[in-house]
Amino acid sequence: MDIKICLSLLILVCGSNIPAQNYFITASKDSVVCQQINLFNTNAQGKMTQLEYLDANNKTILLKNQDIPDIIRLSQDGVLYIKMPLRLNKPDGYYRYGKRVVTGKINIDVFDDVQTVYRLKENFDGSFNEQAVMKATTEGVYMRHVYLPNGQVYEVSGLGGLKAIKPIREFMFNCEAYKQEYFANPKYQTCTFEEAVADYNTICK
Repeated sequence: MDIKICLSLLILVCGSNIPAQNYFITASKDSVVCQQINLFNTNAQGKMTQLEYLDANNKTILLKNQDIPDIIRLSQDGVLYIKMPLRLNKPDGYYRYGKRVVTGKINIDVFDDVQTVYRLKENFDGSFNEQAVMKATTEGVYMRHVYLPNGQVYEVSGLGGLKAIKPIREFMFNCEAYKQEYFANPKYQTCTFEEAVADYNTICK
């Protein structure tokens, strides 16, 4: 067979397996591939209120409120957003759309809208400090969900996250190559949790 024909067939076959950069998947397992996802907005409860995208025919589609299906996963220019319940034991309750920050044998999804705000510091009687002293406070929600290949899901955030670290660590140390790397490399004394898991995914495929 002509070399040019072989190369053309190879490109066609490989190209068909390249995942779309823009798509969303619904709770009913429907998958919609988009040319582009322009925007999506959510309300205070996490429910999506607006979704605008270009469909396969390059037509602009704008959905609002009840017209938007129950989307559990949305990829926008390669950034994957996951529907994350505020409480893992109440999957049908309130939720947020967080980002998948680590992908592999172990997946990590994070939602973070925590911000620091400054307000006038109040006196004991409720009046404001005359020296205009400002008090820093943090507001917002932070969630980190960790998905193990055995089906277990843990929330590693807040005080409860310390308890969840133990079974995750035990699972990771079942991979002897990673366990040896972990105790031999001093970087694991200071690296982030996400960096440690990403290394595990690379070493223990």
